[in-house]
Amino acid sequence: MTHILVVDGTGRGHAICDLFIRTNPAVTVYYGPGTDALEHDRIVPAPQIRFDDPATALDFLAAHPVEFVFVSNIDALSLGYADILAEHGHKVIGPSRAAAQLEASKERGKNFCRDHGLPTAQYAAFTDPAAAKAYIQDLPYACVVKTDGLTPDGDGSVVCDTAAEATAAVEAFAAAQGEGFQIVIEERLYGREISVFALLDGADYLLFPTALDFKRTLEGDTGKNCDGMGSLAPHPQASPALLEQIRRDLVEPLVAGLKAESLAYTGFVYIGAMLTADGLRVIEINTRFGDSEAEAVLPGVHSDFTELCRAVLRQDLGNSLLITDELVRCSVALTQGCVDPTDPQAAPGWPFGAFAPDQPVLGLAQLPLEQTRLFYANLRAGADGHPVTCGGRVLHVVGSGSTLAEARAQAYRRIDAISFPGMRYRTDIGSFPEQLDLAHTWTGRLQPANAAAPLGR
Repeated sequence: MTHILVVDGTGRGHAICDLFIRTNPAVTVYYGPGTDALEHDRIVPAPQIRFDDPATALDFLAAHPVEFVFVSNIDALSLGYADILAEHGHKVIGPSRAAAQLEASKERGKNFCRDHGLPTAQYAAFTDPAAAKAYIQDLPYACVVKTDGLTPDGDGSVVCDTAAEATAAVEAFAAAQGEGFQIVIEERLYGREISVFALLDGADYLLFPTALDFKRTLEGDTGKNCDGMGSLAPHPQASPALLEQIRRDLVEPLVAGLKAESLAYTGFVYIGAMLTADGLRVIEINTRFGDSEAEAVLPGVHSDFTELCRAVLRQDLGNSLLITDELVRCSVALTQGCVDPTDPQAAPGWPFGAFAPDQPVLGLAQLPLEQTRLFYANLRAGADGHPVTCGGRVLHVVGSGSTLAEARAQAYRRIDAISFPGMRYRTDIGSFPEQLDLAHTWTGRLQPANAAAPLGR
């Protein structure tokens, strides 16, 4: 039996653990810290592991040897988790601390795009609120105001329609950050976002299917940005021509830039981009898989992921293929909303403010799993052993089918059987006015990463 440690604790982490054990029956995954609400004999939570303390992982590994460690949480990566474990002799997949700054600092990520030819929006960085507000007044276009660092709920980006809104965003960040004020102001892009994923081995890469993430909190794509309320995979506009453009304009310049800067990078990269009238534009670089996209993309992967990781460690990924099942998937996040909207003193719920944890979750095992999957995020075992909520995004419900309509129907059918006090979710994930049908937009088999042949049909 092969043992692997996955360092994460989100719905993405659960999806990665599932990918390991589903594609290789000889693998058992230690999941640290994971969630003790998971009941699977080959996914073993390791709650003593902490993202902010690599020593906890080293202590765990001393007592539980593994073939390799897969670090997929940005909080851990930005603190140098992969570096420290490697320094202690462990085989690790995950970008170095220096590489993780491409996500941990918006300015660093934008400068990387500029320096290595990845198309991105015009931008400027500021540490002085007055200078930032003066800059906004002179802009000939609408802008987006972003805090430079990581935010706990994915809400560090304010998309503005007017200069007044942008100025208010600057003032809000200044009030929250004080002397640590650091933001990026960039040109607002228009179009449909696309999430691009690749597995990197330090020399080559393997593309994974694209996805569409729904980042806004409210119906109709309104409200502020958050970690994500749901995703579709593959992306509605995925095509062979687009995938070649992604490879040529985004992924290959990124890989070349990592080499040019001698940044140690293995594992997943997630390029958030926009399909604009002027072509692809990078919104941000993330140094891990997307969440909630992982829950929609990874269940469709049927290649032995352990073998792919071994290829990463050998720097032999260019000779690998990715096999997928060609199904469409719709993932919907169930979040901890307000438990009692009639009570003016009640916590407003995530992501609007405080939330009331420890709400009992019912219905997780009531329906068969043939066309639906559940991925646990902020769930834990309560005092009686039954699952309770413990955070904002509680779990992700994923439906699959040969068409988008079928995948959506399966996801929302499964949601109907689940309940907890204050449960909130968007009812329009994957709902488009044009009634897009995503059937057969993804080939199911990718060429080797170094092949010149086009992807897809």
